[in-house]
Amino acid sequence: MSNNVKKSVWLIGPGNIGRDYVKVLKEFDLDITVIGRSKKDDFPLPVYEKGIESYFKFKLPNVPKYAIVAVNESQLYKTTKILLEKNVQNILIEKPGSLNTTDLLDLYELSVKKNSNVYIGYNRRFYQSIKKCRHLIDDSNPKSVHFEFTEWTHSIDFNHYTKDELERFFLCNSSHVVDLVFHLFGEPKFLHSHTSGGLKWHPSASIFSGSGKTTNDVLFSYNSNWSSAGRWGIEINLSDFKLILKPLEKLFIQKKGSLDIEEIKIHSDLDDLYKPGLYNQVKNFLDGDKKYLCSLDEQIKNFKWYYEIANYKEK
Repeated sequence: MSNNVKKSVWLIGPGNIGRDYVKVLKEFDLDITVIGRSKKDDFPLPVYEKGIESYFKFKLPNVPKYAIVAVNESQLYKTTKILLEKNVQNILIEKPGSLNTTDLLDLYELSVKKNSNVYIGYNRRFYQSIKKCRHLIDDSNPKSVHFEFTEWTHSIDFNHYTKDELERFFLCNSSHVVDLVFHLFGEPKFLHSHTSGGLKWHPSASIFSGSGKTTNDVLFSYNSNWSSAGRWGIEINLSDFKLILKPLEKLFIQKKGSLDIEEIKIHSDLDDLYKPGLYNQVKNFLDGDKKYLCSLDEQIKNFKWYYEIANYKEK
């Protein structure tokens, strides 16, 4: 008789990103429960539609070993706190985890008390382009990095976000780029940041520029203008070549002494079949392989720098 018991995973949030998670989770041998307050008619799994609090109160469930929180950004903190209070031991929260540092600190203290592992979902850490980039960086000596996180404000679905989420849009979206830089090269030793402008929905700033040095002694600089043209991108200068991630899903190389920029072909079946990076992020989470996952305490440290870059104040 087999003693194999399926891992129990709860997915909180049957929205668009929830759909992406389900597509990945169905590839593993899991007992999946989806909980939310509503769902789209074509969502691929049954959904308990009365919310997480009601589910605990009326369903009296066994606590799962794993939970993925994919609700709207303004609801991430509250939902995660409920799971921690019910002793869920492994939780993956969609970025940024919360809209302020105070909430993250509260979650961290509770996770320590409950001996739970909490991670922030930055799926771009698991792009195949980033995997290849890591290998090339490990074999060389990175000297400096420049990055841009310009947002295409004309394409933002403003009905999708609350006022608070829009005012923290750098955390909700742009932090993907900065997280990648700090993940690859270390958090800043120091940062000199400058901002100007502002938008009606993002009053803290719309133009961002700055520089600093990481704990790995890599110089970095950035420039972004949400009122102008641009895109997300990272450029890494090494001894004999430059690596260019524009877009982040693709990797290009420019060799020293040449003006030619060549694409490095990458085998990326997983990034073609699923939302890029998501399969390996989920696999690492389920396997307990935290090497490339963003821990809650790492996110708390990064929030300090994110606030400086975006000219945010604690609410």
